[in-house]
Amino acid sequence: MKKSISLFSILLLAGFFPSVAEEFFFPSDFNMEQVTEVSSMSKPDVWTFDDCVRWAIANNIDIRSSMLSVLQADQNIGMAKDSYLPYIGFSTNQSFSNYPFPVGSQPQNTYNSSYNINASWTIWEGNARKYRVESGKLLKMQQQLYGDDVVKNIALGLLQAYLNILYSAEAVDIAKKSLEVSSAQAARTKRLMETGRTSKVDYAQIESQRAQDEYNLVQAESSYATSKVTLKNLLNLGLDYDLQIQEVNFSDSLVNSPLPPKTQVYEIAMQWLPQFKSNELSKSIYDYNIKIANSTYFPSISLNGGLGTGYNSGNGFSWGSQMKNFFNENIGLSLSVPIYDGNATRRAVNIAKLQALEYDLNKTRLENDLSQTIENLFIESDNARARYVSGLSQLEATSLSAELVDRQFELGLVNPLELLTAHNNLLNARLQLLQSKYMAILASKSIGYYATTQISIP
Repeated sequence: MKKSISLFSILLLAGFFPSVAEEFFFPSDFNMEQVTEVSSMSKPDVWTFDDCVRWAIANNIDIRSSMLSVLQADQNIGMAKDSYLPYIGFSTNQSFSNYPFPVGSQPQNTYNSSYNINASWTIWEGNARKYRVESGKLLKMQQQLYGDDVVKNIALGLLQAYLNILYSAEAVDIAKKSLEVSSAQAARTKRLMETGRTSKVDYAQIESQRAQDEYNLVQAESSYATSKVTLKNLLNLGLDYDLQIQEVNFSDSLVNSPLPPKTQVYEIAMQWLPQFKSNELSKSIYDYNIKIANSTYFPSISLNGGLGTGYNSGNGFSWGSQMKNFFNENIGLSLSVPIYDGNATRRAVNIAKLQALEYDLNKTRLENDLSQTIENLFIESDNARARYVSGLSQLEATSLSAELVDRQFELGLVNPLELLTAHNNLLNARLQLLQSKYMAILASKSIGYYATTQISIP
Protein backbone atom coordinates (compact mmCIF):
# COMPACT_ATOMS: atom_id res chain seq x y z
CA MET A 1 0.00 0.00 0.00
CA LYS A 2 1.44 3.38 -1.00
CA LYS A 3 1.99 6.02 1.63
CA SER A 4 1.14 9.68 1.06
CA ILE A 5 2.90 12.70 2.48
CA SER A 6 0.72 13.98 5.29
CA LEU A 7 -0.04 17.66 5.82
CA PHE A 8 1.42 17.34 9.29
CA SER A 9 4.75 16.18 7.87
CA ILE A 10 4.85 19.09 5.43
CA LEU A 11 4.14 21.64 8.15
CA LEU A 12 6.66 20.02 10.45
CA LEU A 13 9.40 20.11 7.84
CA ALA A 14 8.51 23.70 6.99
CA GLY A 15 9.43 24.48 10.59
CA PHE A 16 12.82 22.84 10.16
CA PHE A 17 13.45 24.62 6.85
CA PRO A 18 11.62 27.97 7.06
CA SER A 19 13.48 29.61 4.18
CA VAL A 20 12.44 27.82 1.02
CA ALA A 21 12.94 28.49 -2.67
CA GLU A 22 10.99 27.46 -5.70
CA GLU A 23 10.88 23.83 -6.75
CA PHE A 24 12.70 22.76 -9.89
CA PHE A 25 11.14 20.22 -12.21
CA PHE A 26 11.66 18.71 -15.62
CA PRO A 27 9.66 20.59 -18.31
CA SER A 28 6.16 19.17 -18.71
CA ASP A 29 5.13 20.76 -22.01
CA PHE A 30 7.45 21.06 -25.00
CA ASN A 31 7.68 20.21 -28.68
CA MET A 32 10.31 18.92 -31.08
CA GLU A 33 11.64 22.36 -31.97
CA GLN A 34 12.28 23.23 -28.32
CA VAL A 35 14.62 20.26 -27.93
CA THR A 36 17.28 21.81 -30.18
CA GLU A 37 16.48 25.52 -30.13
CA VAL A 38 18.72 27.96 -28.28
CA SER A 39 17.27 29.06 -24.95
CA SER A 40 16.01 32.64 -24.85
CA MET A 41 16.90 32.97 -21.17
CA SER A 42 19.24 35.90 -20.57
CA LYS A 43 22.37 35.61 -18.46
CA PRO A 44 22.22 37.59 -15.23
CA ASP A 45 25.09 39.86 -14.25
CA VAL A 46 25.28 38.25 -10.82
CA TRP A 47 24.14 34.65 -10.53
CA THR A 48 22.02 33.43 -7.66
CA PHE A 49 21.67 29.72 -7.00
CA ASP A 50 18.14 29.79 -8.44
CA ASP A 51 19.52 31.40 -11.60
CA CYS A 52 22.03 28.59 -11.95
CA VAL A 53 19.41 25.84 -11.66
CA ARG A 54 16.97 27.54 -14.04
CA TRP A 55 19.73 28.10 -16.60
CA ALA A 56 20.91 24.49 -16.31
CA ILE A 57 17.37 23.14 -16.81
CA ALA A 58 16.94 25.32 -19.90
CA ASN A 59 20.31 24.48 -21.47
CA ASN A 60 21.65 21.21 -20.09
CA ILE A 61 22.29 18.53 -22.73
CA ASP A 62 21.06 15.69 -20.49
CA ILE A 63 17.79 17.58 -19.94
CA ARG A 64 17.31 17.97 -23.69
CA SER A 65 18.14 14.32 -24.25
CA SER A 66 15.44 13.39 -21.73
CA MET A 67 13.00 15.69 -23.54
CA LEU A 68 13.78 13.82 -26.76
CA SER A 69 13.09 10.49 -25.04
CA VAL A 70 9.69 11.77 -23.86
CA LEU A 71 8.78 12.82 -27.41
CA GLN A 72 9.83 9.41 -28.70
CA ALA A 73 7.68 7.72 -26.03
CA ASP A 74 4.77 9.90 -27.14
CA GLN A 75 5.20 8.67 -30.71
CA ASN A 76 5.24 5.09 -29.46
CA ILE A 77 1.87 5.72 -27.82
CA GLY A 78 0.58 7.04 -31.13
CA MET A 79 1.83 3.94 -32.93
CA ALA A 80 0.07 1.72 -30.39
CA LYS A 81 -3.20 3.63 -30.87
CA ASP A 82 -2.83 3.52 -34.65
CA SER A 83 -2.92 -0.27 -34.53
CA TYR A 84 -6.69 0.04 -33.94
CA LEU A 85 -7.09 1.61 -37.39
CA PRO A 86 -7.86 -0.49 -40.48
CA TYR A 87 -5.42 -1.12 -43.29
CA ILE A 88 -6.43 0.07 -46.77
CA GLY A 89 -4.23 -0.46 -49.81
CA PHE A 90 -4.31 -0.42 -53.56
CA SER A 91 -2.61 -3.00 -55.77
CA THR A 92 -2.38 -3.50 -59.51
CA ASN A 93 -0.79 -6.09 -61.76
CA GLN A 94 0.25 -5.48 -65.37
CA SER A 95 1.48 -8.41 -67.48
CA PHE A 96 2.26 -9.22 -71.12
CA SER A 97 2.11 -12.80 -72.47
CA ASN A 98 3.52 -14.23 -75.71
CA TYR A 99 2.26 -17.50 -77.26
CA PRO A 100 4.75 -18.70 -79.95
CA PHE A 101 2.32 -21.43 -81.15
CA PRO A 102 -1.22 -20.02 -80.87
CA VAL A 103 -4.15 -22.36 -81.40
CA GLY A 104 -7.05 -21.34 -83.63
CA SER A 105 -8.13 -17.75 -83.04
CA GLN A 106 -5.95 -17.41 -79.96
CA PRO A 107 -3.86 -14.24 -80.29
CA GLN A 108 -0.12 -14.59 -80.18
CA ASN A 109 0.29 -11.74 -77.68
CA THR A 110 -2.00 -10.76 -74.80
CA TYR A 111 -2.01 -7.99 -72.23
CA ASN A 112 -3.57 -8.55 -68.80
CA SER A 113 -4.18 -6.13 -65.95
CA SER A 114 -5.93 -6.18 -62.58
CA TYR A 115 -6.84 -3.44 -60.11
CA ASN A 116 -7.73 -4.08 -56.46
CA ILE A 117 -8.48 -2.06 -53.34
CA ASN A 118 -8.09 -4.19 -50.23
CA ALA A 119 -8.96 -3.41 -46.62
CA SER A 120 -8.48 -5.33 -43.40
CA TRP A 121 -9.26 -4.56 -39.79
CA THR A 122 -8.37 -6.60 -36.74
CA ILE A 123 -11.42 -6.86 -34.52
CA TRP A 124 -9.86 -8.69 -31.60
CA GLU A 125 -6.46 -10.18 -30.87
CA GLY A 126 -6.45 -10.90 -27.15
CA ASN A 127 -6.44 -7.19 -26.14
CA ALA A 128 -2.74 -6.84 -27.00
CA ARG A 129 -3.33 -3.41 -28.56
CA LYS A 130 -5.04 -2.14 -25.42
CA TYR A 131 -2.16 -3.32 -23.23
CA ARG A 132 0.42 -1.74 -25.55
CA VAL A 133 -1.34 1.63 -25.37
CA GLU A 134 -1.53 1.54 -21.56
CA SER A 135 2.07 0.36 -21.32
CA GLY A 136 3.16 3.15 -23.67
CA LYS A 137 1.51 5.76 -21.45
CA LEU A 138 3.39 4.43 -18.43
CA LEU A 139 6.66 4.39 -20.38
CA LYS A 140 6.16 8.06 -21.25
CA MET A 141 5.56 8.89 -17.59
CA GLN A 142 8.70 6.94 -16.78
CA GLN A 143 10.73 8.99 -19.26
CA GLN A 144 9.42 12.17 -17.64
CA LEU A 145 10.54 10.82 -14.27
CA TYR A 146 13.99 10.15 -15.72
CA GLY A 147 14.02 13.84 -16.60
CA ASP A 148 13.05 14.75 -13.02
CA ASP A 149 15.94 12.60 -11.82
CA VAL A 150 18.33 14.50 -14.09
CA VAL A 151 17.05 17.77 -12.60
CA LYS A 152 17.58 16.38 -9.09
CA ASN A 153 21.17 15.44 -9.84
CA ILE A 154 21.81 18.81 -11.48
CA ALA A 155 20.43 20.67 -8.46
CA LEU A 156 22.62 18.73 -6.01
CA GLY A 157 25.68 19.11 -8.24
CA LEU A 158 25.11 22.86 -8.56
CA LEU A 159 24.61 23.14 -4.80
CA GLN A 160 28.02 21.63 -4.14
CA ALA A 161 29.71 23.72 -6.85
CA TYR A 162 28.01 26.95 -5.69
CA LEU A 163 28.95 26.42 -2.05
CA ASN A 164 32.49 25.51 -3.08
CA ILE A 165 32.85 28.94 -4.73
CA LEU A 166 31.60 30.67 -1.60
CA TYR A 167 33.99 28.58 0.51
CA SER A 168 36.93 29.34 -1.80
CA ALA A 169 36.12 33.07 -1.73
CA GLU A 170 36.23 33.11 2.08
CA ALA A 171 39.45 31.08 2.00
CA VAL A 172 40.97 33.79 -0.18
CA ASP A 173 39.95 36.43 2.39
CA ILE A 174 41.57 34.41 5.17
CA ALA A 175 44.75 34.05 3.12
CA LYS A 176 44.81 37.80 2.46
CA LYS A 177 44.42 38.62 6.16
CA SER A 178 47.11 36.13 7.05
CA LEU A 179 49.45 37.71 4.49
CA GLU A 180 48.71 41.18 5.88
CA VAL A 181 49.66 40.00 9.36
CA SER A 182 52.86 38.24 8.26
CA SER A 183 53.81 41.23 6.08
CA ALA A 184 53.39 43.56 9.05
CA GLN A 185 55.43 41.18 11.21
CA ALA A 186 58.18 41.01 8.57
CA ALA A 187 58.28 44.82 8.30
CA ARG A 188 58.42 45.19 12.10
CA THR A 189 61.14 42.52 12.39
CA LYS A 190 63.15 44.29 9.71
CA ARG A 191 63.04 47.51 11.72
CA LEU A 192 64.09 45.59 14.82
CA MET A 193 66.96 44.06 12.89
CA GLU A 194 68.07 47.47 11.62
CA THR A 195 68.15 48.79 15.18
CA GLY A 196 70.03 45.73 16.36
CA ARG A 197 67.27 44.40 18.56
CA THR A 198 67.00 41.15 16.58
CA SER A 199 69.19 39.06 14.31
CA LYS A 200 69.16 38.53 10.57
CA VAL A 201 68.28 34.89 11.19
CA ASP A 202 65.12 35.93 13.03
CA TYR A 203 64.22 38.28 10.20
CA ALA A 204 64.83 35.55 7.61
CA GLN A 205 62.45 33.23 9.43
CA ILE A 206 59.71 35.86 9.57
CA GLU A 207 60.27 36.77 5.92
CA SER A 208 60.03 33.08 5.01
CA GLN A 209 56.62 32.96 6.68
CA ARG A 210 55.53 36.03 4.72
CA ALA A 211 56.59 34.33 1.49
CA GLN A 212 54.72 31.18 2.50
CA ASP A 213 51.56 33.20 3.18
CA GLU A 214 51.96 34.87 -0.20
CA TYR A 215 52.15 31.43 -1.79
CA ASN A 216 49.10 30.32 0.21
CA LEU A 217 47.19 33.30 -1.18
CA VAL A 218 48.13 32.32 -4.73
CA GLN A 219 46.95 28.77 -4.03
CA ALA A 220 43.67 30.00 -2.54
CA GLU A 221 43.03 32.26 -5.54
CA SER A 222 43.79 29.35 -7.86
CA SER A 223 41.30 27.15 -6.01
CA TYR A 224 38.72 29.92 -6.24
CA ALA A 225 39.24 30.21 -10.00
CA THR A 226 39.04 26.42 -10.40
CA SER A 227 35.76 26.28 -8.46
CA LYS A 228 34.29 28.91 -10.77
CA VAL A 229 35.40 26.90 -13.82
CA THR A 230 33.64 23.84 -12.37
CA LEU A 231 30.37 25.77 -12.06
CA LYS A 232 30.77 27.27 -15.55
CA ASN A 233 31.21 23.79 -16.97
CA LEU A 234 28.03 22.60 -15.25
CA LEU A 235 26.22 25.58 -16.76
CA ASN A 236 27.89 25.25 -20.19
CA LEU A 237 28.85 28.93 -20.12
CA GLY A 238 32.15 28.64 -21.98
CA LEU A 239 35.71 29.37 -20.92
CA ASP A 240 35.68 33.12 -21.65
CA TYR A 241 32.58 33.92 -19.61
CA ASP A 242 33.22 35.93 -16.44
CA LEU A 243 31.01 34.25 -13.88
CA GLN A 244 30.03 36.30 -10.85
CA ILE A 245 27.87 34.76 -8.14
CA GLN A 246 25.91 36.48 -5.43
CA GLU A 247 27.72 36.89 -2.13
CA VAL A 248 26.06 34.99 0.68
CA ASN A 249 26.70 35.28 4.39
CA PHE A 250 25.78 32.19 6.38
CA SER A 251 25.12 32.82 10.04
CA ASP A 252 26.10 30.53 12.89
CA SER A 253 22.41 29.87 13.52
CA LEU A 254 22.09 28.40 10.02
CA VAL A 255 25.06 26.11 10.58
CA ASN A 256 23.50 24.82 13.79
CA SER A 257 19.87 24.89 12.67
CA PRO A 258 17.86 21.82 13.78
CA LEU A 259 17.36 18.93 11.39
CA PRO A 260 14.23 16.79 11.03
CA PRO A 261 14.24 13.17 12.19
CA LYS A 262 16.29 10.92 9.97
CA THR A 263 13.52 8.39 9.44
CA GLN A 264 11.08 11.11 8.42
CA VAL A 265 13.47 12.45 5.78
CA TYR A 266 13.92 8.92 4.47
CA GLU A 267 10.19 8.21 4.26
CA ILE A 268 9.38 11.48 2.51
CA ALA A 269 12.29 11.19 0.06
CA MET A 270 11.19 7.66 -0.79
CA GLN A 271 7.77 9.03 -1.79
CA TRP A 272 8.87 11.85 -4.10
CA LEU A 273 12.21 10.73 -5.56
CA PRO A 274 11.83 9.99 -9.29
CA GLN A 275 13.65 6.64 -9.06
CA PHE A 276 11.04 5.25 -6.67
CA LYS A 277 8.12 6.54 -8.73
CA SER A 278 9.70 5.11 -11.87
CA ASN A 279 10.13 1.73 -10.23
CA GLU A 280 6.47 1.73 -9.18
CA LEU A 281 5.52 2.37 -12.80
CA SER A 282 7.79 -0.49 -13.85
CA LYS A 283 5.66 -2.89 -11.83
CA SER A 284 2.60 -2.02 -13.94
CA ILE A 285 4.66 -2.06 -17.15
CA TYR A 286 5.88 -5.57 -16.35
CA ASP A 287 2.27 -6.66 -15.74
CA TYR A 288 1.27 -5.34 -19.15
CA ASN A 289 4.22 -7.12 -20.76
CA ILE A 290 2.96 -10.41 -19.30
CA LYS A 291 -0.55 -9.72 -20.61
CA ILE A 292 0.81 -8.87 -24.06
CA ALA A 293 2.80 -12.10 -24.15
CA ASN A 294 -0.26 -14.08 -23.00
CA SER A 295 -2.46 -12.49 -25.67
CA THR A 296 -0.91 -14.67 -28.39
CA TYR A 297 -2.56 -17.68 -26.75
CA PHE A 298 -5.94 -16.28 -27.85
CA PRO A 299 -7.45 -16.46 -31.34
CA SER A 300 -7.62 -13.34 -33.48
CA ILE A 301 -10.58 -12.13 -35.51
CA SER A 302 -10.23 -9.81 -38.48
CA LEU A 303 -12.56 -8.31 -41.08
CA ASN A 304 -11.42 -8.24 -44.70
CA GLY A 305 -12.94 -6.65 -47.78
CA GLY A 306 -12.03 -5.31 -51.17
CA LEU A 307 -12.95 -4.03 -54.62
CA GLY A 308 -11.42 -5.41 -57.81
CA THR A 309 -11.59 -5.50 -61.59
CA GLY A 310 -9.35 -6.43 -64.51
CA TYR A 311 -8.75 -6.55 -68.26
CA ASN A 312 -7.61 -9.27 -70.72
CA SER A 313 -6.79 -8.28 -74.29
CA GLY A 314 -7.35 -11.79 -75.68
CA ASN A 315 -11.11 -12.19 -75.17
CA GLY A 316 -12.36 -9.72 -77.77
CA PHE A 317 -14.14 -7.35 -75.37
CA SER A 318 -13.17 -3.71 -74.99
CA TRP A 319 -11.22 -2.38 -71.99
CA GLY A 320 -14.19 -0.41 -70.68
CA SER A 321 -16.67 -3.27 -70.86
CA GLN A 322 -14.26 -5.68 -69.20
CA MET A 323 -13.48 -3.23 -66.41
CA LYS A 324 -17.22 -2.99 -65.82
CA ASN A 325 -18.05 -6.67 -66.16
CA PHE A 326 -15.13 -7.88 -64.05
CA PHE A 327 -15.79 -5.40 -61.25
CA ASN A 328 -16.39 -7.25 -57.97
CA GLU A 329 -16.82 -6.61 -54.28
CA ASN A 330 -15.87 -8.97 -51.48
CA ILE A 331 -16.04 -9.07 -47.71
CA GLY A 332 -15.07 -11.76 -45.28
CA LEU A 333 -14.38 -12.60 -41.68
CA SER A 334 -11.19 -14.39 -40.70
CA LEU A 335 -10.54 -16.39 -37.56
CA SER A 336 -7.03 -17.43 -36.66
CA VAL A 337 -6.64 -19.95 -33.84
CA PRO A 338 -3.11 -20.65 -32.55
CA ILE A 339 -2.46 -24.34 -32.05
CA TYR A 340 1.29 -24.69 -31.75
CA ASP A 341 3.95 -22.01 -32.27
CA GLY A 342 7.07 -23.92 -31.25
CA ASN A 343 6.82 -22.73 -27.60
CA ALA A 344 7.39 -19.11 -28.70
CA THR A 345 4.46 -17.79 -26.63
CA ARG A 346 5.38 -19.80 -23.56
CA ARG A 347 8.95 -18.52 -23.70
CA ALA A 348 7.75 -14.94 -24.14
CA VAL A 349 5.49 -15.25 -21.09
CA ASN A 350 8.28 -16.73 -18.98
CA ILE A 351 10.68 -13.94 -20.03
CA ALA A 352 8.06 -11.31 -19.13
CA LYS A 353 7.55 -12.92 -15.71
CA LEU A 354 11.29 -12.98 -15.07
CA GLN A 355 11.54 -9.29 -16.00
CA ALA A 356 8.78 -8.55 -13.49
CA LEU A 357 11.05 -9.81 -10.71
CA GLU A 358 13.26 -6.76 -11.35
CA TYR A 359 10.69 -4.63 -9.54
CA ASP A 360 11.39 -6.13 -6.12
CA LEU A 361 15.14 -6.18 -6.70
CA ASN A 362 15.20 -2.55 -7.84
CA LYS A 363 13.00 -1.47 -4.93
CA THR A 364 15.35 -3.09 -2.43
CA ARG A 365 18.36 -1.58 -4.18
CA LEU A 366 16.83 1.91 -4.23
CA GLU A 367 15.83 1.70 -0.57
CA ASN A 368 19.33 0.61 0.42
CA ASP A 369 20.96 3.36 -1.64
CA LEU A 370 18.66 6.04 -0.24
CA SER A 371 19.14 4.79 3.30
CA GLN A 372 22.91 4.96 2.88
CA THR A 373 22.73 8.43 1.33
CA ILE A 374 20.55 9.84 4.12
CA GLU A 375 22.65 8.12 6.77
CA ASN A 376 25.88 9.54 5.34
CA LEU A 377 24.40 13.05 5.11
CA PHE A 378 23.38 12.99 8.77
CA ILE A 379 26.79 11.64 9.78
CA GLU A 380 28.54 14.34 7.75
CA SER A 381 26.26 16.98 9.25
CA ASP A 382 26.83 15.79 12.83
CA ASN A 383 30.60 15.59 12.36
CA ALA A 384 30.81 18.99 10.65
CA ARG A 385 28.67 20.64 13.32
CA ALA A 386 30.74 19.12 16.10
CA ARG A 387 33.96 20.27 14.41
CA TYR A 388 32.45 23.72 13.89
CA VAL A 389 31.53 24.10 17.57
CA SER A 390 34.97 22.94 18.72
CA GLY A 391 36.51 25.07 15.96
CA LEU A 392 34.93 28.21 17.41
CA SER A 393 36.56 27.51 20.76
CA GLN A 394 39.84 26.62 19.11
CA LEU A 395 39.81 29.80 17.02
CA GLU A 396 39.15 31.91 20.10
CA ALA A 397 42.02 30.25 21.94
CA THR A 398 44.48 30.42 19.04
CA SER A 399 43.53 34.06 18.36
CA LEU A 400 44.26 34.99 21.95
CA SER A 401 47.47 32.95 21.91
CA ALA A 402 48.62 34.55 18.65
CA GLU A 403 47.93 38.03 20.03
CA LEU A 404 49.89 37.34 23.21
CA VAL A 405 52.82 35.76 21.34
CA ASP A 406 52.89 38.73 18.96
CA ARG A 407 53.19 41.17 21.88
CA GLN A 408 55.82 39.02 23.57
CA PHE A 409 57.80 38.91 20.35
CA GLU A 410 57.83 42.73 20.24
CA LEU A 411 59.26 42.69 23.74
CA GLY A 412 61.81 40.05 22.78
CA LEU A 413 60.36 37.46 25.14
CA VAL A 414 59.76 34.76 22.50
CA ASN A 415 61.75 33.61 19.49
CA PRO A 416 60.57 33.74 15.85
CA LEU A 417 59.77 30.01 15.86
CA GLU A 418 57.16 30.49 18.57
CA LEU A 419 55.71 33.44 16.68
CA LEU A 420 55.49 31.43 13.44
CA THR A 421 53.90 28.51 15.26
CA ALA A 422 51.22 30.76 16.74
CA HIS A 423 50.66 32.36 13.33
CA ASN A 424 50.23 29.00 11.56
CA ASN A 425 47.98 27.68 14.33
CA LEU A 426 45.71 30.68 13.87
CA LEU A 427 45.64 30.21 10.09
CA ASN A 428 44.84 26.50 10.39
CA ALA A 429 42.10 27.19 12.96
CA ARG A 430 40.42 29.67 10.63
CA LEU A 431 40.59 27.31 7.65
CA GLN A 432 39.35 24.31 9.64
CA LEU A 433 36.45 26.35 11.00
CA LEU A 434 35.59 27.53 7.49
CA GLN A 435 35.72 24.01 6.11
CA SER A 436 33.50 22.65 8.91
CA LYS A 437 31.07 25.49 8.34
CA TYR A 438 30.54 24.77 4.65
CA MET A 439 30.49 21.00 5.09
CA ALA A 440 27.71 21.44 7.66
CA ILE A 441 25.81 23.78 5.32
CA LEU A 442 26.17 21.41 2.36
CA ALA A 443 24.90 18.46 4.40
CA SER A 444 22.03 20.51 5.86
CA LYS A 445 20.95 21.84 2.44
CA SER A 446 21.13 18.35 0.94
CA ILE A 447 19.02 16.92 3.77
CA GLY A 448 16.56 19.76 3.28
CA TYR A 449 16.31 18.94 -0.43
CA TYR A 450 15.47 15.30 0.25
CA ALA A 451 12.93 16.38 2.85
CA THR A 452 11.18 19.21 0.95
CA THR A 453 12.22 18.96 -2.75
CA GLN A 454 13.57 22.51 -2.39
CA ILE A 455 16.98 24.16 -2.03
CA SER A 456 17.38 27.68 -0.73
CA ILE A 457 20.54 29.78 -0.59
CA PRO A 458 20.84 31.36 1.86
